[in-house]
Amino acid sequence: MKKLTPLIGTFLGLLATLSAHAYDFRNQVTADGVEYGFHQGEKNSPLLIVITTDIKESMSDTYSPIGGILSSKGYSIASIDVTCHGKDLKKKEKYGLDCWRSRADNTENNVFDTYISNLKSTISDIADKNATDVKGITLLGVSRGGYIAMKAAAEIPEVSTVIALAPVTDIFRLREFDGSTASKSLYSLAPYYPELSKKHLFIQINNDDDRVGTAQAIALISGVTAAGSQGAVDLTAVLTPKKGHSTSEHEMAAAWAYSKRNSSTVDGAQISAP
Repeated sequence: MKKLTPLIGTFLGLLATLSAHAYDFRNQVTADGVEYGFHQGEKNSPLLIVITTDIKESMSDTYSPIGGILSSKGYSIASIDVTCHGKDLKKKEKYGLDCWRSRADNTENNVFDTYISNLKSTISDIADKNATDVKGITLLGVSRGGYIAMKAAAEIPEVSTVIALAPVTDIFRLREFDGSTASKSLYSLAPYYPELSKKHLFIQINNDDDRVGTAQAIALISGVTAAGSQGAVDLTAVLTPKKGHSTSEHEMAAAWAYSKRNSSTVDGAQISAP
């Protein structure tokens, strides 16, 4: 029995952690047929929109516990299917990034515009149906979701804050886009830099991410910062000393996002350097 006691304690501790990060959600549908997952937080709570893959994985904290952490702070949580995931995937299409490539190569339109339109419809529906504040929305984008979060933040005024973990910042850096004939200018995030410089941004990436490209993420960080026209750009960047494509600093990012609800300025005493 004595040998089992530490194991039982460890199990109960893990169970408590999982319980703290668990939250219920239900699927809702907008008037124009967009399905979304939604968890109601406290009355008139802030809204976090999670962008990873499909609704189920996004709403289950599969790729980050930030949703659970912020739901424990009263946030409402929502998500829709990302382009080429969930019900957005059409018959005979390949899943995920291969589908991104196929669609991009076969149309002159930006294949992510439909996602943005669906997200706008979802935000409007949430505002109509639920006791949630949609005036200062936080987006959480993980990997491929980080790319879409940047585009969405620039195009949707209600978004004020973005957490991007190991984000794709250049889709042509992905192996799935080797030899792609899609327009590089159409899918560049650079035109969004001026608008992104007005948002609160938290970006985390490993210092050697060979999947999405650390150098590409640093280029975006530099570009957004340079695009700021007045004062300092509120962009926090974390280079994690790890190799490969993974995420971390979830609790730090959640605490940072929560702090932005109470302050619109950059905190911290500044001391001049020599």
